[in-house]
Amino acid sequence: MTGEDKPRRNAPGATETNTADGRPGGHAYLFGLGSPHGGDRLGWLAAEWLGDALCERDDLTVARLDQPVDLFLHAVTPRDRLLLVDAMRGQGPPGTLKAFSPAELPTAAARLSSHGLDLAGTLALVEALGLFRAGIRIIGIEMPTDAGPEMTGREMTAPGLDGAQARRLHAAVLGWLDAG
Repeated sequence: MTGEDKPRRNAPGATETNTADGRPGGHAYLFGLGSPHGGDRLGWLAAEWLGDALCERDDLTVARLDQPVDLFLHAVTPRDRLLLVDAMRGQGPPGTLKAFSPAELPTAAARLSSHGLDLAGTLALVEALGLFRAGIRIIGIEMPTDAGPEMTGREMTAPGLDGAQARRLHAAVLGWLDAG
């Protein structure tokens, strides 16, 4: 998380139960993974855009992470839920959205970008620690084929998606939030 990236959050216990059905429900965390470079910015751009779009939600913290292990900088509990948004390659045309469970993470050429301890390793650690038992989801956004570190901000519109793709991303996040 960068100094300018302040998480949007209400009290961690603000959503102790799901009022619709009485199921236990912790806090929801949406983290955009990435960096300020090229196509890897997609996770950050998506988190910024989603944070603005969902700013009225009191059951959600939205923040950017430089690497997956930075999620441990937040006061998470086993009852909390986690959604990670990251850039990916090899899953379709640019802007393609794909949701994964931790067990479904792509490997080899079709993997999500990683930072330090990779995403799969971080999620294995999360599981070993018993965190986020209420659920973990990952949404990958296919970056443009020419998305290198030299790509300018002008070519990467927030969050790098057209209107229909942005609506699908927003709907996927709302579905995840409301399912909790």
